[in-house]
Amino acid sequence: MILILDDHPLARAGLASVIRMYRPEEDMAQAGCVREAMEQMDTAAVELAFVDVNLGKENGFSFVEWLRERGFDTKVFFITSSSRESDFLAARELGVNAYVLKDAFLDEILYGLRVVERGGTFYSPTLVEQMNRNREDERKLEKLTARELDVLILLSQAYSNGKISEALYISEATTKKHITSILGKLGLESRMEAMLFANNNRTITRAAISRAVKKDRREDGPCELTACGAAANCLR
Repeated sequence: MILILDDHPLARAGLASVIRMYRPEEDMAQAGCVREAMEQMDTAAVELAFVDVNLGKENGFSFVEWLRERGFDTKVFFITSSSRESDFLAARELGVNAYVLKDAFLDEILYGLRVVERGGTFYSPTLVEQMNRNREDERKLEKLTARELDVLILLSQAYSNGKISEALYISEATTKKHITSILGKLGLESRMEAMLFANNNRTITRAAISRAVKKDRREDGPCELTACGAAANCLR
């Protein structure tokens, strides 16, 4: 039997229709919350569970953890609208068999189902590509100095060279040198690209700033801090 755990009735019905295209004779059960899903598990042998990450005030992770604790060998197929890296990594840590976004094409969902049936693991290609881009961008940001991070964050706020210089108490010539260095290290060609890069990578840019702030504290003592701390506020 297949179990569908999703707090939206229309989403459950839609997914059930998709599954029936591939398994027309399959018995299916639906649950709108974790408690209902647990009750289904205790009354029938569930081979595969389709689970959403976000379940209103609950989440699908708690259900998967319960499955593992109880020793069920049910395969888990996360189908969710959450593209957050933290959710994806948490699901992978729990050993889920598939993680697919709800806006995926029908063929992708069915292909993922076939892979899981054969004992494989399937992750949404779009999500994997996004994670890889994040890793690459994170590596690029690690090349920047603390001062270059300051300049990048102010660039993301559309500061002119003059305003950046005033904010960081440096000369415009120094600001221009920092911008040239930033563009080279990030593989960009213009300040507009740098602005877009910072705004498209707000989370990992904040993480880079946090690391720079900690480094400054170690090197300069608890009372000294570069403008990174203030610049980080621009990204919140």
